[in-house]
Amino acid sequence: MKKTFTTPFRQFLIKDQEGFYHVRLGPKIYMAKLTLDYTPDFDKEFTGGKRAQPFNWYSVLVKDSQDSEPRPITTDELSKKWFKPEFKGGVNYHRAIEQKNRTQPQRYSAEQRIAYKNSRY
Repeated sequence: MKKTFTTPFRQFLIKDQEGFYHVRLGPKIYMAKLTLDYTPDFDKEFTGGKRAQPFNWYSVLVKDSQDSEPRPITTDELSKKWFKPEFKGGVNYHRAIEQKNRTQPQRYSAEQRIAYKNSRY
């Protein structure tokens, strides 16, 4: 009988206060620290703005379970052909959301809207 899984293989968990993106790939949680700037070896295209240092894949940390301590990634884990595209996809999706939220104009508060409407009459 074929075993089916109900949880997705790739799941973005959080971005912590230290700037680490946490992505669960299968049973393990992978963590990497990235900025929103263009990062060589991680981003496909440069859209303008600042450039960060090239990404070092050996800076990725791994947690074997939710409660375990992070450890450096091993060469065997890094050499799996599915790892880099899946990890990039999980992190870049949320970096794109952050960049979009950063560039949107701030909304007006309720008091500012009322003051604007009152000044028109």
